[in-house]
Amino acid sequence: MDNLKDYEFLNTPLWLKYTHERYTPLDDIRYRLDALGMTLKEWPEVKDTVQRLRRASSIPLYIKEIDKKFWFYPADCINKKLHQIESLGGTLFDLIQRHQNFKQEFLINAAVEEAITSAIYEGANSTRSKAKALISSGDKPKDKDEYMLINNYLAMKWIKDNVSKQVSKDLILKVHEIVSQNTLEGDDANFSGKFRNDKVYVGTHEGVDYTKIEDTLDEVIALTTDNPRYLHGLIKGILLHYFTAYIHPFFDGNGRTARTLFYFKAMKNNLKFVELLSISANLKQHGKRYERSFDLVKEHQLDLTYFIDFCLDSLLLSLKRVEEKVNFLITISELITRDGLSETQVSLLQKMALNKYKAISIEEYALDINKSREISRRELKDLKAKGYVSEHKQGKKFVYKVNSKYLKESISLIKS
Repeated sequence: MDNLKDYEFLNTPLWLKYTHERYTPLDDIRYRLDALGMTLKEWPEVKDTVQRLRRASSIPLYIKEIDKKFWFYPADCINKKLHQIESLGGTLFDLIQRHQNFKQEFLINAAVEEAITSAIYEGANSTRSKAKALISSGDKPKDKDEYMLINNYLAMKWIKDNVSKQVSKDLILKVHEIVSQNTLEGDDANFSGKFRNDKVYVGTHEGVDYTKIEDTLDEVIALTTDNPRYLHGLIKGILLHYFTAYIHPFFDGNGRTARTLFYFKAMKNNLKFVELLSISANLKQHGKRYERSFDLVKEHQLDLTYFIDFCLDSLLLSLKRVEEKVNFLITISELITRDGLSETQVSLLQKMALNKYKAISIEEYALDINKSREISRRELKDLKAKGYVSEHKQGKKFVYKVNSKYLKESISLIKS
C-alpha cells in the first residue's frame, strides 16, 4: 500500500476498533471481517497492513545479546488504562492514608494476600486461614509450602525497605535468594540466589542460554531504566516482569521473582498504590489468559503489547477490588450512629474485617486502645451482644473473632 492508502487505513473502523479501542490479536480480527463488510479474500492484505502499521509506530525493545526484536505499540486503549489505573490507584492510596485507624493493617493485609496467592499460584498447598495464621504467628516454617508463603512475604517487605536501591543483577539475585530459601530441591538447592548453569524449559519455551543470562539481564535493566523513549512506570515494571520470565534465569522461583520485581520497579517509579494490590490473585484467577498473553507475543513477531494489555487489565481489576474493600471499611464507620458503637469498636471491626481469622483477647484489645481492661472487656462484650464478634475460650482466656457474615449483612443494609 502507498502512503495515502496507509493514511486512509488509519482512519478505518477496523483500525480504530481493533487496534485502539482494544488491541485485538490478528486471528480474532479475521473472524470479524463480515461485520466490517469485508471478505476473507481481502484478509491477507489487511493482516499485513495491520501488523506493519502497528510495528512501524512501535517502541522498539531490541535485545542484542539474544537477537530478539521485541516491540510495544502504545495504543489508545493502553494509554487509557494507564490513566485509569494511576488515577484510581492514587485516589485509593490517598484515601487510605487519611484512615489511620486501618491504614497499616490494610497495607500489611495486601502484602500477606500477595504472598499467599503468589505461593498458591506456584503450587503451594495451604488454606488462606492457615497461611495468614502462619505469617501473623512468626513461627518458623515447617515445610516447603510454608517457606514459600513466608519467603514471599519477606520479599515484599524487603523491597519496600530497599526501594532506594537501583535495579541490578545483584538485586535480582537477592530477591531470588529471599523467595527461594529452603524451597529448592535436589541439585537446585545449591542455586538459591544464583543463576542457573544449564538449560531450562517452561512448556515449549526454552530459557535463554545460561551463558548469556547476565549480559541479557544487563540489556533488560537498561531498556527498563534508561530507555530513550518514554515508558510509563507501570510499563517498565511489566516489562521487567516479562523479560525475567522470558530469560528464566533460575532453575526455580522465576515467577515469584518476576512478580516481586514488578512491585519493586513500580515503587521505584513512585507508584505507591501497587502496595494495595495482589497481582497474583488475578493471575491465579485468569491463569489461562496470563499464559496465553505470552503465546500471543510470540505469535505476533514479539509484540509485547498483548502481555502489557493483559497485565493492565489485571491491575485495573485488582484496583476495583481494592476500591470495594476500602468502601466497605469506610462504611463500617456508620455503625457509630446506627448501632451506637464507639470509635475504638469500629476501628477494631475494620481491622478484623481485613483478617477474619484473627482473634483478639481482652488484654490485647486494652493495650491496642490504651484503655483499662474493664472498659475493653465491656466493649468486646457489647460487640458480642450486637452480633459483630464471637467469643471463644482459648486456654484460660476468652478471645474474640469477627462475625464476617453478620458484619457484611449489616453493611449491606446501610448501603441499600
